[in-house]
Amino acid sequence: MFGLVPKPIWSKRIPADDRNRIAQNANCLLIELSDGRIGLIDSGCGDPAHFSEKERRLHGLGDAWHLMEGLRRLNRTPEEIDFVILTHLHWDHVGGCGTWEGDDQVRLTFPNAQHFVHLFEWEDATRKDPLLGKSYPPEAIRPLMEQQQDHLVLVTDRAPDILPGIRLARSGGHTRGHCVVVLRDEPMIFHHPEIGEMGPFGSVIFAGDVCPTRHHLRAVFQTAYDTYPLQTREWKLNHFPAIAADRDLLWFDHDPDVMGAIIAPDPNEEFIAAKPLPALAAG
Repeated sequence: MFGLVPKPIWSKRIPADDRNRIAQNANCLLIELSDGRIGLIDSGCGDPAHFSEKERRLHGLGDAWHLMEGLRRLNRTPEEIDFVILTHLHWDHVGGCGTWEGDDQVRLTFPNAQHFVHLFEWEDATRKDPLLGKSYPPEAIRPLMEQQQDHLVLVTDRAPDILPGIRLARSGGHTRGHCVVVLRDEPMIFHHPEIGEMGPFGSVIFAGDVCPTRHHLRAVFQTAYDTYPLQTREWKLNHFPAIAADRDLLWFDHDPDVMGAIIAPDPNEEFIAAKPLPALAAG
C-alpha cells in the first residue's frame, strides 16, 4: 500500500499485523440525486461467500457482505440502485457488481443500474494484456462483460460529466483509466452524525486509489499497484492545493478509520487531514 516507502517509515502511521497486513475498508458512497435517482460510487469486494476460505483469510474479508447490510439498514434494495460509478475495475472496487449463484452462474447485483466506467479502464480490463498481469481477474468483470450492451456506459475524457452534478474525471496513475469522482451538486445534504462539525465544505472528491487513505496525502506515499506511479504524484501535486483552498471534502476509499477529510497544507507533511470525518462502524 505504500510502494517504495520503507516499512519503518509508513508503519509509524498505520501498524501492520504479524503477516504485514494493514487494516483497510472498501468504502462506498450512496448518492441520491435531486431527481430521486439513487446510485453508488464503487461496489467494494463483493460477497465473501464467493471467495475461497484461503482468499478470505488472506484478505481478511470476514463473512459479512457489508454493502448489502448497509443498504438493508437504509431500507434500500439492490433493485432500487439506478447507477454505479466505478473509479476503476480492480476486484476490490468492482467485485460487488456481481452476485454469484452456484459455481458458475453470475448476475448483476444491481440489475437496473447503469454502470459508468472510463473507456480506457474498460479497454485495459478486457484486452488481457500480459503486461498487466493479474490486475483484472476475469471473474470480477464478468457480470459487466455479459451485460455490457444494456448496463455499461463508457466515459471519455471529452464528456466527463455523467450525471447532474457528477463528474468522472480521469486521473490516471493507479491505472491508465483510473478516475476521480467529483460531486458538485448544490445544495448538498450529507448524512453523517458528525458532518456538522466539519463546517462548510465545497465539492466532495472521491479520490479512489490515487489517495486511498489519509496516510497517502504525501506525494510519494502511493501503492505499489500503481501502473503509472508518477501520474499519481502528479495528480496530487496538481490538485491538492486547490482541494485544500476550496475546502473540498476529500473521500478516502480504503481508510479504516476516516471516511474523508478537509485537508490543509503542512510544512512538514505537505498536506494533512485537518478536519477528519470518522468512519462509521460496519454493523
